[in-house]
Amino acid sequence: MNKRTPLLPLAILVPVLVAAGPVRADDADALNVVVSQSFYYDSNLYRLGDGVEPTSGERSDTVSSTGLGLRFGRDYGRQGLTASVDINHNAYASNDQLDYTGTNADLGWNWVLGDRWSGKLGFSRSEQLSGFDDYGGQDQSINIYRRAEASANYWYHPSWAVGAGYARIRSRYSNGTRPGSEYDADVADVRLTYQPKSGNRIALKLASTQGVYPRRTATLLSDREYSQTDLRVEADWRVTGATRLSGYIGQTRRSYDFTSNRDFSGLTGRIAADWAVSGKTFISAVFRREIGAQEDLVDNFVVTEALSLSPRWQITDKTQLGAVVEWRRRDYGGDPGLLAGSFGDRSDITRRFGLNLGYQPMRSLSLYLSLQHQLRSASATSSGYDADSASVSASFTF
Repeated sequence: MNKRTPLLPLAILVPVLVAAGPVRADDADALNVVVSQSFYYDSNLYRLGDGVEPTSGERSDTVSSTGLGLRFGRDYGRQGLTASVDINHNAYASNDQLDYTGTNADLGWNWVLGDRWSGKLGFSRSEQLSGFDDYGGQDQSINIYRRAEASANYWYHPSWAVGAGYARIRSRYSNGTRPGSEYDADVADVRLTYQPKSGNRIALKLASTQGVYPRRTATLLSDREYSQTDLRVEADWRVTGATRLSGYIGQTRRSYDFTSNRDFSGLTGRIAADWAVSGKTFISAVFRREIGAQEDLVDNFVVTEALSLSPRWQITDKTQLGAVVEWRRRDYGGDPGLLAGSFGDRSDITRRFGLNLGYQPMRSLSLYLSLQHQLRSASATSSGYDADSASVSASFTF
């Protein structure tokens, strides 16, 4: 591929930011516009092992991402409406076959009816390039993820409510690049919620999921359809003035129609702790054990266990320094190995270390710099790798 230096977006963006300097974003505005530009360097774009070179193109690359977004939020009486649309163009300096323009959208209505009924109607759509962490090859594969949801709560007491919800999820890939990973899911849930005047919240939730991979063939060797039941306790609780706990813990059971050896039953959860050590020092810790986490971009039964620690120091009112350390183990016992480029039954451990610096010279302008090192060891020798990355970005809101 031809090498390109993606500096044109920056040349356009900088004069715009300077010229618009006196303009200030107002949180009370119903509509805001966000303009952003970032440059991202990755030393191992395709997540290849040591000494392995890509069949074409370059092993490392620099990506220019130019974004334009709209944000809307307003309360009409007791009804709250939110909406956002983002368009991002991503240009690769060397591997330009990966260039794409992605669109993300989100729409929500937080509704209230009388003194006892409340709920939410929402729709979201995201479009992004799938990573190369778990699949071989160098082909562009854009994941298009849609979620429509509705929920209602009946407050039979000022602090107690019963409720129900439904969500429809659809995940597809561009140009049929990963047909076996495309899936649909219908999720229904019921819950009991306790929320005192303090604003803390705890809920008992029972959810049932019916999922299908529509482009997989229903045979004795494929896990095309599954049923999943989750019983969990969810909470968002400020323990003290400086400490907050949030997340969920529960039991998950997933079963497949044909491949019972892929069934899963076990403890799952995600617990986040935020601690304000002082007025300028903060620490966040997250532990999670999940299966098929959408954020991990593996559309199958994968058990993910991860622990991350993120300290943050507010150096001045405008400058913030942060770090992140993460350990993650993933067990691919639910991957039947039928997809091209997948690694079948395996497990791996990934370690990630990062530093970031944020600077906000004015309320409407944010600058951000980050450095990261990632290392993965795996039971399949072909899937181990290490990678270094760096990014610099600017965003302006008006």
